[in-house]
Amino acid sequence: MASPLSKFPIDLAKYKKLTLDASQPKLTAEQKSILKENIQLLRDAIVLFTATGAARGVSGHTGGAYDTVPEVCIALSLFEGSDRYLPILFDEAGHRVATQYLLSALQGHIPPEHLLHYREANSRLPGHPNLALLRASSSLLVVSGTCGHM
Repeated sequence: MASPLSKFPIDLAKYKKLTLDASQPKLTAEQKSILKENIQLLRDAIVLFTATGAARGVSGHTGGAYDTVPEVCIALSLFEGSDRYLPILFDEAGHRVATQYLLSALQGHIPPEHLLHYREANSRLPGHPNLALLRASSSLLVVSGTCGHM
């Protein structure tokens, strides 16, 4: 069943790139504000496209994807403008696949509207990652396969 939405209703362009330096023990007020806004934006997006899937009868949960958004935002901010880190987010079991799809949309590898078809048959966005489907979708992600099966 197709999503009743044709446009992704959350403006992902509101995500603000932030550069953090791990040698600085405290965030500035501006950094903290941007980080909080980015966390809320990504969490709202995950809840939205997970809920549209549930409304279509292909339910699941936001689970680990929702829970790890703060760490993801911090890691992305540490990666930004630094060659000190290998800019890869590892997902050992596929339980944060919604994060993977969302980052693919943020990076422009898929249009945000594609997220509205999360878990839909033939959408290329299954509830657990398929390596063949993800290879070209993001440069930040490494997964071990569907449900962690190597």
